[in-house]
Amino acid sequence: MTMSKDPVVQFGVFYALLFPGVFGFVPSPTNVSVVCHNFVNVLFWNYSNPTEQLKFGVKVEPYESASQTVDTSQTYLDISSYSRDADDDYFVFVTAHDGQEKSENVSIRFTYSKDYFNENTHKYKCSLNFPAVNTSVHKDVIEVSFQHIFLLHKQDILNEEFKYTITHDEQKVLYSCFVEEELCTAEIHFNQSVAGQCVELKLEGMIAGIPSYTYRNVCVPQQTPETDKTGIIAALLGGGTIVLFIIIGFVWLLWRKWSKIPKMPQGLWCVISRQSHTMLVSQPEPTDICPVTSQGPPSSPTEEACKTVSTLDDTVVDLSEVSEEDMDCEDSEGFGRLSDYDRPKFLQEMSPGDCTEGYGPRPPVL
Repeated sequence: MTMSKDPVVQFGVFYALLFPGVFGFVPSPTNVSVVCHNFVNVLFWNYSNPTEQLKFGVKVEPYESASQTVDTSQTYLDISSYSRDADDDYFVFVTAHDGQEKSENVSIRFTYSKDYFNENTHKYKCSLNFPAVNTSVHKDVIEVSFQHIFLLHKQDILNEEFKYTITHDEQKVLYSCFVEEELCTAEIHFNQSVAGQCVELKLEGMIAGIPSYTYRNVCVPQQTPETDKTGIIAALLGGGTIVLFIIIGFVWLLWRKWSKIPKMPQGLWCVISRQSHTMLVSQPEPTDICPVTSQGPPSSPTEEACKTVSTLDDTVVDLSEVSEEDMDCEDSEGFGRLSDYDRPKFLQEMSPGDCTEGYGPRPPVL
């Protein structure tokens, strides 16, 4: 086969060899993708034939604002600063440049907004992190709480109702909360059979058409059976009653035993009282004379009564309580003039084996 001698054809072949980029001889980037998560958007691509002069042109074209173009020699580019509006829709074009030559561009489309998202035209769906989840276990209930997702990312697009589901034991329950609420909460009931085990919770949320999800393992502690307090109270009451009866019986026995002790003779009480008084009131020791019978002539009944009155525990007698007979005795014996201590003491037998001190007749007054 021979090349055509037509000058037009020859010029075309020469021009194609001289300017190959015009006819697409520079390969285009491949596997262009974008990771848009938490409003951080990074573009990635591959290239099979890199050269020293190779560069890539990235054009970000929003739907509602002006486009911007950036050159880079890397095979990735953070385009977050060129796609800040989460409500907008973005077209991204990537072209390879080798000197004056360039490839055909490759485009993708992404958005955070539910108003623009279309499964047929948008290959990538942007997402958000689910807020940090707090869990606690109370009896047979797992309590879940977390902040509204707007408080985490501070994007106006998120200032609306946050709908979320919690899946446990193949059961999915739908919840929702608003920014005005302090916390988003939920309660998950579980069977007592999972006590002592860990269960997995899957939380999925959707706000402004933007999905978010997370997983959380919750360990349920072994439940301690509650003690029946009624039995304890009954046991305490019964024990208290028994102790009370024991105390009462002990006191009754002491009283019975004490009541059987014979009373102390009156004479012994007199001796004890006299000894107590002698210890309290210091006085010279008298000379004890213990005749079996009293000295001097027998005294009259009136004198015996006077002696008895004078020997009662050496205590002071209230005159208002002394009988008229005692007063007569005092007058006849001179009680108003001299003290009983002026009389000589002697012992007198009150009963067999029982002696007491007494005072003899006063000496005559000269």
